[in-house]
Amino acid sequence: MDHQEESFNISVEINQGLEPLTFTIIPVDDASLSNKGALSFKVTRDKETLAILKSDQPHSWQQLEGKLDQKDVNVVGLAIEAHYG
Repeated sequence: MDHQEESFNISVEINQGLEPLTFTIIPVDDASLSNKGALSFKVTRDKETLAILKSDQPHSWQQLEGKLDQKDVNVVGLAIEAHYG
């Protein structure tokens, strides 16, 4: 993935049957947050940081910080991938 250092918005359906939620995604290139200095993504909503996610392999995401469940981590991660796709 070719990453730019600019924030962007994604809308994902977290709770099935409810309106999609919009999150602001902020790329973070910080070696202190992730090993090998890999790019991570801060997931925010209403100026509150909900999680920091990192792709550990194609179509697989892990949460470095936060309290999202793995299903939501995957949904948000795939939306990030689609943004760069």
